Amino acid sequence: MLSDCVGGKAKSKLHRNPSARLVTALTCLQFAFAIYATFLLYYMSPTIDLRTKPDFTWATRIAQQWQQLIIPSHVLGRYQEAASLVRAEIQPINPPQVCEHEKIDFQQKKSNDAQMIKLKRELNDEVLDFQSKSIGTETLSELMAMNSKWDLRGPNKAKVTVILNHFKRRTLCAQIDSLLHQTLPFHHVWVLSFGSPNELSLKRIVDSYNDSRISFVSSSYDFKYYGRFQMALQTEADLVYIVDDDMIPGRKMLQILSHVAGTEKYKNSVLGSIGRILPFRQKDFTFPSYRKFRSKEAGLYLPDPAYDITVHKIVQVDFLSSSWFLSAELVKTLFIEAPMTFMTGEDLHLSYQLQKYRNAGSFVLPVDPNDKETWGDSEHRLAYVSETTVIFKDIVQVRDDQWWKALSAGYVTQWAVMHPQKVDAIFYAHSVDEVRALAPLLEKFRSTVGKKAYIAIPWRKLLPL
Repeated sequence: MLSDCVGGKAKSKLHRNPSARLVTALTCLQFAFAIYATFLLYYMSPTIDLRTKPDFTWATRIAQQWQQLIIPSHVLGRYQEAASLVRAEIQPINPPQVCEHEKIDFQQKKSNDAQMIKLKRELNDEVLDFQSKSIGTETLSELMAMNSKWDLRGPNKAKVTVILNHFKRRTLCAQIDSLLHQTLPFHHVWVLSFGSPNELSLKRIVDSYNDSRISFVSSSYDFKYYGRFQMALQTEADLVYIVDDDMIPGRKMLQILSHVAGTEKYKNSVLGSIGRILPFRQKDFTFPSYRKFRSKEAGLYLPDPAYDITVHKIVQVDFLSSSWFLSAELVKTLFIEAPMTFMTGEDLHLSYQLQKYRNAGSFVLPVDPNDKETWGDSEHRLAYVSETTVIFKDIVQVRDDQWWKALSAGYVTQWAVMHPQKVDAIFYAHSVDEVRALAPLLEKFRSTVGKKAYIAIPWRKLLPL
């Protein structure tokens, strides 16, 4: 019995040994196959071009054979072609490969109307003479000699965020190239594309510069003229420079603008390179359109190359156009009151609100005529490419209505400053009927030499926006 048990145990042990070896062998084989399968699946991937590695390892050769069996050659070719296109798309690009430039095939417009030249220059001289005596005006060299918080030679360096608003003009590369070579480096550049048909090309241009300080912000919705100022509210910089796509600033502009903005006299101001002085009152006591032809009272556009009017001394204007340089804090003032319309007129609304709530002025800076790097508008002919206020007559009418209502609400224009009105009587009317009733009395005042009377009305009620 003992021998049987011993023999039984020995027999059973002999039966178990082949099974253990089999299990061990299968485990090893399974592990080896897992490693092989991992390599095989990787090299059979359609995105891996095995033709470039013909004798890498034995796995490559096996994978090539299996790849041909499993994936037809025409399918594999399409996959590899698509993969090569993806790799080509992510190749770094340089600005020269994507940059576009505006073609200007016309000369700067010059007026040959002797009467218009005379009228415009006379008004310009009158404005400059008055401002020189009343507030004092400075040349560019005099401005740069003034003490400034943001003097380039001082310890404080201004942080300036530049906002470039683009729609159709092909000027982005010229603007960025100028900004990259400024004597005062910018803090950030934000390129805005709101509802632009050129959004993709604008983004490629920004990406091509590969500069972390330059960002691209786009939207399929067109926020129009107020959108760039809404974006300016987000900046953490000291100063904001908002530039239209028809402006290519000279390479000294950030330094000049920052220096002037840091002076005690102009720290509470909005600065620019182009501005308008609104119409003066005519002899019949009416105001013409700011676009009225052959009218001295239609105001001024400064500078105006058409009449050879340049800005040699800083000049206060009623509103700025095409570029605005101001402290980030002052930008908030634009949104205190709702504008008459969001379609146009943000330039006038900004200056009106700044004067009303901050007692801030709007100034066009002088230039060095012999140094284009001091110009904020180094290629003025761009202003004539897609100029909406000239192309669309209804825009001119809307802007006329806007500035007239601002004037009626108390906006002190340059005409009002130069010609303060003497008032003998003010009549208050609360309805149209009261205005009609007061009309004969008002007419009697107007027909009396040296006497002036006005009717004050609640314009929001009687002259709705």
